[in-house]
Amino acid sequence: MFKQGYNDTGGLPPHYLQQQQQQQQQQQQNTDQQNRIFNDLQYQQQQADAMYASPITTTKQLNGNGVEGILPPGNHPQVNVQQLQATMNAAQLAGQRNIQQHFHQVQQQQQQQQQQQQQQHQNGNNQGNSGVSSTGSGGAPKRALDDPKVFNWIIELTYGPNKEQALLELGKKREHYDDLALVLWYSYGVMTSLLQEIISVYPLLSPQSLSASASNRVCNALALLQCVASHPETRNLFLKAHLPLFLYPFLNTESRSRSFEYLRLTSLGVIGALVKNDTPEVIAFLLTTEIIPLCLKIMESSTELSKTVAIFIIQKILLDDNGLNYICQTYDRFHAVSNVLELMVDQLVKHQTVRLLKHVVRCYLRLSDNVDARKALASSLPEPLKDQTFQMALKDDVATQRCLNQLLLNIGVVNLN
Repeated sequence: MFKQGYNDTGGLPPHYLQQQQQQQQQQQQNTDQQNRIFNDLQYQQQQADAMYASPITTTKQLNGNGVEGILPPGNHPQVNVQQLQATMNAAQLAGQRNIQQHFHQVQQQQQQQQQQQQQQHQNGNNQGNSGVSSTGSGGAPKRALDDPKVFNWIIELTYGPNKEQALLELGKKREHYDDLALVLWYSYGVMTSLLQEIISVYPLLSPQSLSASASNRVCNALALLQCVASHPETRNLFLKAHLPLFLYPFLNTESRSRSFEYLRLTSLGVIGALVKNDTPEVIAFLLTTEIIPLCLKIMESSTELSKTVAIFIIQKILLDDNGLNYICQTYDRFHAVSNVLELMVDQLVKHQTVRLLKHVVRCYLRLSDNVDARKALASSLPEPLKDQTFQMALKDDVATQRCLNQLLLNIGVVNLN
């Protein structure tokens, strides 16, 4: 006789049987889901194998009803065997071309490296045979980047006690290395040290107490700045830092002593190096500064060499269209330039110098390209340029004589020559 509350199926209560059935159903669902996942993974693996299979192997798996062994069982659309084979062949050829291009690039790089090594080896042999390198001494490096002495002097300039000697030695390297400007600009602390050398002279300008040794030292620093200003890769960086403005106090001095004259001339050399290559960005920058009145001031009363560099800068500004338009924009600007040029002509009558005269003639010629300036020059051009005053001075300078004739033709003056 069974206990009350139990049935005859294993002696378990009904709610235990129900839980057991639910567990069995859940296990069956989990098993079905695992089978589906396994089938999907197997299908994906087969697809991946088919993608990387060769066209011949893939073609063998095709039949009239579809792709056998690749697609899961069921009804599938008809597969164009030839089209699929052509696609696979094209993909394989494309992959082969990519690999060939890659190896071709690697081979080219290896060949270039071998050629460079052979060239360096050949240069080393030539230097060893002749005992003379491109810099004039056997075995000397061709780049400042490879010269340990350059970096020793840079460290000395930035941190050491022998800064004056470092300025002198680095200045000697300017003609030897084309990349010295890059080394100077990108070496930590060098430009700051050069600016410190420049600023330290400011108190000596007024009252005028600049000694010859102090002038030589700051001019050596300016020579390195000129190196940076003349290099095409550092020129724009030089302008963006507004470094030319630090030189204007030197250009504004009036003392005729040798130390001040040397300082002005070296400062003009930095500006001249900027304008030498006719870069529009340089002219646009200079037009926002006081360089024109400073140069005109030097052209009036400085030495011949300083006058030559100053009028060279004015000529380069005039050769730029924006520079010409700027000077001829107002009568006051044109009058300031023409007055100084006229003064220089009067001085050249007494002391004829072809080097200065050719710059004066070219400045006048460029001014005559402007309509308003041309009208003004027709009545204000100095008489010595109209007659034969400079005929003997220009007899060997055909180019300047031709410029003078063109100038007279532009302003409507009959050439007496």
